[in-house]
Amino acid sequence: MATSYVDRLKRRTGKKFRRSVGIRLRTFRQLYRQVRDAIEQERREQPLKRRGKKSKTLSIEDKLLLTLVYLRQYHTFDDLGEQFGISESYAQKIFHRYLDILVKLLRLPGKKALLEEGIEAVLIDVTEQPMERPVKKQRQWFSGKKKRHTITTQLIVCLTTLQILLVVCDKGRTHDFKILKKGRLKILKELKKYGDSGYQGIVKLYENSRTPHKKPKGGELTPKQKEENRILARLRTPIEHVNRRCKIFRIVKETYRGKHKNSLKVWTVIAGLVNLRYAQ
Repeated sequence: MATSYVDRLKRRTGKKFRRSVGIRLRTFRQLYRQVRDAIEQERREQPLKRRGKKSKTLSIEDKLLLTLVYLRQYHTFDDLGEQFGISESYAQKIFHRYLDILVKLLRLPGKKALLEEGIEAVLIDVTEQPMERPVKKQRQWFSGKKKRHTITTQLIVCLTTLQILLVVCDKGRTHDFKILKKGRLKILKELKKYGDSGYQGIVKLYENSRTPHKKPKGGELTPKQKEENRILARLRTPIEHVNRRCKIFRIVKETYRGKHKNSLKVWTVIAGLVNLRYAQ
């Protein structure tokens, strides 16, 4: 009898498992226990929430695997359902159900972390992800930089631990600095903030901030300014590594096919999964 895809996936270990799912096997087991406990607690608190005839179901472990495989490989729900032996609609239902659970379990430190004295410096960066052409308000999603419709995501990362503290998603047309201003974040004055050239003017908003020196029109940067730019570029290198680890999950790298309102939820879960890796 042929072995199913799920059984083959469960037998994988080490790098093979991480390539398929996006996280280490031991991390998956820890996450599975948290998800299982959360579902059992919900059943105790709301015993009558799910009644009626039961269809063919997967175990909690299989459903979590399905969710992570979708985030990592970003197949269509039709392909995903075929891999796990269920219908397309049921695969989609499981994904959104477990995505909501993971959002609660993988909470980011959030805005409060920016007021804690334990953090010395943060890195701020924006990444753009292509998306399918929206039906309405296309102009708001069109990025002049990428020359296509995109979702703009801002990450704020702790320089010391590389933990992602906060994620904000916005329309592709929105400028990097405007996203930061719209957030109206309260940040400690003593906390150092490092941004790229897209955050010119951040010093007026937040003290103790640094961005690269911009070459004046018709002029040149001084040797000191060039050296300061090189030092800042080296300081900001770690956030590019964090971005790369996020984009191991192809749902935030390839053309986004989902609903726009779910993009923040997806990015929050991805950031939480990446934080688990840095915490180990």
